[in-house]
Amino acid sequence: MVISIPEEVYTMKAKRSIIKLNAKAYKKASRKLKKEILDDLEKALHLHRKYIITLLNNTGKVYYTPSGIKLVGDPTITYLHKRGRKKKYTQKIVPYLKAIWVLSHYRSSIHLKAFIENNQPWLLAGIKKSDLEGFAKEERMDLAPLVDIPAHIKEQLLNISASTIERLLKPIKDQYKLKHRYRPHPHASVLKKKIPVELHYSKPTGRVGYMESDTVYFSGGRSDKGFCLGYVEAEWETDWTESRALRNRAHSWVECAMQDIDRVVPFVVHTRHPDSGSEIINLAIMAYCEARGIRLVRSRPYHKNDNPVVESRNFTLIRSYVGYRRYDTDAEFRILEELLPLISQLHNYFIPTMKLLRRERVGGKVHRVYEIDTPYNRVMRSPDVSEEKKAELRERKAGLSYLKLLQRIHYLQRKLDQAYQNKYNPIPKDDEEEDE
Repeated sequence: MVISIPEEVYTMKAKRSIIKLNAKAYKKASRKLKKEILDDLEKALHLHRKYIITLLNNTGKVYYTPSGIKLVGDPTITYLHKRGRKKKYTQKIVPYLKAIWVLSHYRSSIHLKAFIENNQPWLLAGIKKSDLEGFAKEERMDLAPLVDIPAHIKEQLLNISASTIERLLKPIKDQYKLKHRYRPHPHASVLKKKIPVELHYSKPTGRVGYMESDTVYFSGGRSDKGFCLGYVEAEWETDWTESRALRNRAHSWVECAMQDIDRVVPFVVHTRHPDSGSEIINLAIMAYCEARGIRLVRSRPYHKNDNPVVESRNFTLIRSYVGYRRYDTDAEFRILEELLPLISQLHNYFIPTMKLLRRERVGGKVHRVYEIDTPYNRVMRSPDVSEEKKAELRERKAGLSYLKLLQRIHYLQRKLDQAYQNKYNPIPKDDEEEDE
């Protein structure tokens, strides 16, 4: 053989196939021809000469076991022992993890583990098929494994770690990637001089009732004419979050949203911390807060980290459910008006969130300790919340169903999408009458 072949050209499987193809000719060849065959194979395959001879001689060789079973030598078939610890969590658990991940509205692996622990009484008991009828067909297919969970899978779901969940769900998560965009909305105002700036690390801790406020624009990237907004408030100590829909940026809508939130939350609001947006930084909102003894502070312009809790909820509670489309019609607003409070209920009572408890610097490393729990549980543990309010919360949660809440949210999402489509491609009246 005159030419040379690089070593990495053939895989081991391909090399064994070449040996199998030439084995018959090798056995029938003369001594001189066998030497030439071995020289060519050694040069082409980059294997030891003695190993090539062994494979050529054993190819096609017939063996009989003591029980009379016939075995034929084939170099392309290998049975190698896989060393190492056997896998505890195999692909059998993935459909169940995916179903719970979809049910929790695509939480992170750490939140998903806490979600399983917090909701195991109804989640692992087996969900009835009738409870899934309100979901779309694709969602019912994803949630189907939760109808009947084997005992060993239940045990694995309770013991599985967050890192293992992340590893098993990574291929699935890659298909569900959501792009996060943040666009600050700074608005200059003379009133800012009257409202003190409070930095993130200057906030008072240990008392429930500090609300961070922010608005989310449903403008579709265009600021022309009127469009709907989302108004979000997040409590600093417990992560209790409330979101409401605004028809436009007028202060009257913000004031109505604040009144509704102050009526619903289970604690007394003592401070409101918005960004520099003119929807909240105005005379009407200042008067509203002063009349109720609520301290009004603000963030620095272009420093969204002064309001980290509510800023992190903009995507989790708003964008991940309604997207980045432009909503500017009355029909869309009515749907958003019902949808956003339901999302708040779902996350406050059932979805765990992560909070930093403390951090310690040891040399050049910072060690952080986190707590992961639902806002509802944090409120129930707080001494700042009265026993009467806690009793109301228990009664309210007892009347809530996670599945029904989620189904209603999904229904409203589909309805919102239909309203958005009809805005640009309206259905003729004749077709509407036929559908009815």
